[in-house]
Amino acid sequence: MKNLKCDAEKCVYNKHRECYAGKILVDGTQATTTADTYCATFRENENPSFSSSAGCCCDAEHAVGTSEIKCEAVNCVYNEHKLCHAPSVKINDMDASCNTFKPR
Repeated sequence: MKNLKCDAEKCVYNKHRECYAGKILVDGTQATTTADTYCATFRENENPSFSSSAGCCCDAEHAVGTSEIKCEAVNCVYNEHKLCHAPSVKINDMDASCNTFKPR
């Protein structure tokens, strides 16, 4: 079971709240709040009735987990050398921000 849950339903890589982008980048170098972060890998699915698997393998073993998250939010307690070490991560639906962000 992967520990990244994505609520960004409009993202092309989202399938049933699992991310299939391979790896993701959470950006927000100067972030001090969740709203200052965002999933830079987010790509809007312009045709939501069409289920795209472009660029991803959509089976359980290819779902992204926190070990595949590069993180530029250096002010987050879970950021260790620009990699995420949170026990679980949740990406927000409204703006693809990282709900797990916690300031140092």
